[in-house]
Amino acid sequence: MKYLNIKIALIFLFGVTVCQLKANENVVTCDAYFTYEVYDGPIPGTGGITFFNQASGDYTDIAWDLGDGNFYNSNSNSLDHFYATDGVYNVCLTIWDDQGCLSTFCGDVIVGTLSDICNLTDCVFPGDANKDGEANFYDLLDLGVGNGLSGPDRPNATIEWVGQLATDWPQETVEGVNYKHLDCDGNGIIDNDDALAITSNYTPMNAPNPTAEASAPLIYIEFDQDTIYINPDTLSANIQVTAHLKIGNQVLPAENVYGLALYLGYSSDLVYEDSISVAYNDNSFFGPSDEVYWLPNNQYAEEQMDLGITRVDGNSVNGFGKIGDVVYIINSDIIDGRIDDGDAHFVVSVNGVKMIDSTGSVLDINLENTPSTLVFAKVETEPTNTNNPELAQKVDLFPNPASEKVVIKFSDLEGEHLEVFNNFGQTLLERNINDSQIELNTKDWNAGIYFVKIKTAEGVVSKRFVLN
Repeated sequence: MKYLNIKIALIFLFGVTVCQLKANENVVTCDAYFTYEVYDGPIPGTGGITFFNQASGDYTDIAWDLGDGNFYNSNSNSLDHFYATDGVYNVCLTIWDDQGCLSTFCGDVIVGTLSDICNLTDCVFPGDANKDGEANFYDLLDLGVGNGLSGPDRPNATIEWVGQLATDWPQETVEGVNYKHLDCDGNGIIDNDDALAITSNYTPMNAPNPTAEASAPLIYIEFDQDTIYINPDTLSANIQVTAHLKIGNQVLPAENVYGLALYLGYSSDLVYEDSISVAYNDNSFFGPSDEVYWLPNNQYAEEQMDLGITRVDGNSVNGFGKIGDVVYIINSDIIDGRIDDGDAHFVVSVNGVKMIDSTGSVLDINLENTPSTLVFAKVETEPTNTNNPELAQKVDLFPNPASEKVVIKFSDLEGEHLEVFNNFGQTLLERNINDSQIELNTKDWNAGIYFVKIKTAEGVVSKRFVLN
């Protein structure tokens, strides 16, 4: 009879294999492995399980360490054993032969109805593929690396956020996490269905950026324009702005990229909660949409848009350019009120970046161009007559990029007032313009992106420059 009052689960922890060469230099292959089931036989008692030897390869001898002080040497393909008390027992199967092949596989046997079972063994929390205690798009990267692999399914699996016992898979991630955690829905295969457990148990991404490397590809946001000029007398509709998420450039493209997870910070008080949308660029170097997992998750209360993207075919890619677009609908009433007292700034920052190759190893990145700022500026005339291309051509800003100074030169144009602010919208400098050429001393400024708003007799000109 089967002892139904006993709950036993076997969690494989690790396997160690040593293979040597025969005299003829052929590789001797042997791999220890075992499975189990609750004992179902004529011997009365509790705590019984039956182990099955599933080892493969060339071997002649078998030894069992059952974790409770009992050892057996047996060439039988199965072994019955009864544990005296509830608990966690580490069981090891070792196989070998006289040709030099030696392999050991160990796992935990959990006997009894232990209430703190997940404190004693490696439980799966659905959606937490990387075992950091949260489910978010960092876990999506692991799903991409393991996509298509299969292993033991999880008994009584659910995607609810509860610890669940599961048999170890043979594979581990580069961070040492067993692949059973990647099988979020527990059906024995890693695929896009596992992403449902991530989104169902989602926790907003919150991680520091890695150290930026100047030789690594840029990851940044780019708006279609630096400044939007608004005439309050004619402003009626809300304003749609698009932020382009980009990676690398022709000089420093991204190389060996497989997955990317990050979150974009934004000013939630300027936008409508339900208005933010994200679109993947099907022409991205990551590949068309049917070759990737791409998931956005707007966390309005946290003022961030979480994004995850990973390939699924095991092949890294090289390239640069736009990955996707984020569209924000700006509340025109708020912008109108703010520009009465000066410029309004809409800032989008790139945060918590993790970029990996096809093995899951983390790649270097460069975040020098984040955050990005879109300026809303008030004008008293129609926007179409302000900062037009002909007017902008009469103002020359150089060098760009700059280091110790920036020169602004006017050609057949009378400048009146100048204002410089950084990418966070903070005003750094204001001055009147009394000459056809002015020079800004930028030697002590931090590296980054800066904006110059220049009021002239014919209208307003906006310029952007980069400081190295």
